[in-house]
Amino acid sequence: MNSLPMWEWVTSDRVLAIGPCELIYAHLVVSAASADTHLYDGKSAAGKKIVTLVSAVATGMNFAPPEPIKCEQGLYVDFGTNVTGVLVQWRPLRTAEGD
Repeated sequence: MNSLPMWEWVTSDRVLAIGPCELIYAHLVVSAASADTHLYDGKSAAGKKIVTLVSAVATGMNFAPPEPIKCEQGLYVDFGTNVTGVLVQWRPLRTAEGD
């Protein structure tokens, strides 16, 4: 059985999850046009890039995949330019060891 979804408002580079999880949703809030932020499967920007959230106008962007995206190593947000914050929803996954 999986854990309940978690939410966090992110305003700087941050590890949201360590270990397996599912990325459910992200909403980019921008302070100006040409904003970007990157989400990675891992504990840093050295992980596998999941998505780059980009907004060419000062309206922001929603990322709502039709199915949750499984992250094997964790979930990391690499804050970009002209970003006020990113609202991220993810679900920790239990491992075979029962974590």
